[in-house]
Amino acid sequence: MAHCRKQLVSILPSASCNLNCRYCYNPTFRKIKPEHQRIDIDFAIAGIRDFFDSNESRMIRYYSAGEPSIAFEEMKIIRDEANKMAGGDLRVELQTNGCFNEEVASWVDKYSDVVWISYDGPQEIQDRNHLTKAGTGSHAIVTKNIREFVKNKKMQFGVRATVDPIDFHRLNEILDYFKSLGIKYACLASVFSSTALGSDTKKLRLLDFAKEFAKSFHYAQSIGMFIQTHLIFNFDEKVKIACRACTPCPHLTPDGYVTCCDETSLGPGYLPGLLQELTYGKWDPRTKKIKYFPEKIKRIRVRNICNLKREECKTCSILENCAGGCIPKSFYVTKDMYTPSEEVCEATQYLATKIPLNQGRFPFLHS
Repeated sequence: MAHCRKQLVSILPSASCNLNCRYCYNPTFRKIKPEHQRIDIDFAIAGIRDFFDSNESRMIRYYSAGEPSIAFEEMKIIRDEANKMAGGDLRVELQTNGCFNEEVASWVDKYSDVVWISYDGPQEIQDRNHLTKAGTGSHAIVTKNIREFVKNKKMQFGVRATVDPIDFHRLNEILDYFKSLGIKYACLASVFSSTALGSDTKKLRLLDFAKEFAKSFHYAQSIGMFIQTHLIFNFDEKVKIACRACTPCPHLTPDGYVTCCDETSLGPGYLPGLLQELTYGKWDPRTKKIKYFPEKIKRIRVRNICNLKREECKTCSILENCAGGCIPKSFYVTKDMYTPSEEVCEATQYLATKIPLNQGRFPFLHS
């Protein structure tokens, strides 16, 4: 099971953002049509209903091509309707940049079971990477919200740090800072690991990152923290598929499509050609129903350990703790969802020599 045990429906309520991050993974923001900036509430409710009808999970997750809280009114309505459908047993996750006012913070604190904030570390790093539209740093307001959320004992709270290669050597320093704020969980990733940098010819430098992460993984445990990265999210138990995208779990986009992954957070009109393969449904506002594409669902579902095309996978000792890794990252490097990236494999194999496998479930599953 591993990562794919985290079954939920992701609602992407907004394609707008209130920050101007230095490494923004979605360069299409400035080109998004006005009618695609916010999700159709009827579409969101229909997508949740379809998911609840076919899955025992009663969990929704707010994510975004931008910042979900930009569509705060839509979030409130969708949550209330989903809770009715769940018979009052709804669980809510939010992934956010954390740059919002007290009204939003209060709602998040009250209704969220899991919260992840994009937060890269001490003020110097955070304000370098996460600028507001006015060009000022976001550290103050985000840190204020973090200090409140860590107090909530009913909420699983963590931060997602995107690490620039110039900061690889500072991971322990960053973890010490998180610890000082009361943060127990963190997910770390290299800045160059986004498929949206499709025109970027730079290497992902994942092995460099993995070498530093391995040291910090054990350091985190020594200070009472737990950290993850996408390269190890199946290290806790053996799998046949890499993540819930392969099941597939729905992501309801603001332009009215159903996709299977965070990195396909808009529909075909905004995605590179290859990633359009991960779109498997479309909202019809006339009929108020979602049309699903069975052939695309089948193609996604058979992306498993039996069908990977990289020859080395057949004899890899950690195949069942990897299962090919992230689908979009395969597309990005190899142009094929069934052919894993050599660089991803190299970094994952390295980490498997440093981090014990199959020792029991990790305390959280990010994204």
